[in-house]
Amino acid sequence: MLTVEDCRRKAGEWLRAAKEVTDPNTSASSRRLSDKWTVLALQIEQDPYSRRQPAAAVRRPADLAEPRKTGNTNTVHVADVLRERLQLSDFSMDEPPDSTSGS
Repeated sequence: MLTVEDCRRKAGEWLRAAKEVTDPNTSASSRRLSDKWTVLALQIEQDPYSRRQPAAAVRRPADLAEPRKTGNTNTVHVADVLRERLQLSDFSMDEPPDSTSGS
């Protein structure tokens, strides 16, 4: 996003360029460009929608790993519903499933 500082920097660059050249037409064109960048900087400053908003709090990776803390979640009920929907049994992961199921 183009900022006021960017526009002012560009205006300064074009004004310096206008002072350095010897050709009057080039100098006048550079001054006009400098003026346009200055006008754009002023427009950005006055526009309420272009003002910088405070940055949102950045979540650290440790925050992302933590579960959400909600008081109304019954984790046992949620686990039971997931088991039922996924048709998981309560066997241990160390024990293989019963091999007598017709394979």
